[in-house]
Amino acid sequence: MVKKSLAFYRLSQEADCDLNSIFEYSEIEYGTDQAVNYLVEIEKLLDDLIHHPFSGKKRDEIKKGLFSFPKGEHIIFYRIMTDHIRVVRVLHGSRDIPSHFK
Repeated sequence: MVKKSLAFYRLSQEADCDLNSIFEYSEIEYGTDQAVNYLVEIEKLLDDLIHHPFSGKKRDEIKKGLFSFPKGEHIIFYRIMTDHIRVVRVLHGSRDIPSHFK
């Protein structure tokens, strides 16, 4: 397997909704500054995954071709495409993860 950098990442509609929900919850619980900081940290992690896409854990037991990488209490699920990373979901680690991929 050749290690390569990819050009960009793209969020699925579900991942975009997940991030909006994370922001809304974080803003209520921890304040706007903390909510913004957490999303910035997630964005930095996604930028790192562009350069090291295979650093995540293979999650074929959930869905073939799926990778994951933890960030705080959340897990970022993604697929490696030809020229980008497709972020599929961003879920809290305590959730029933497999049920979100059926």
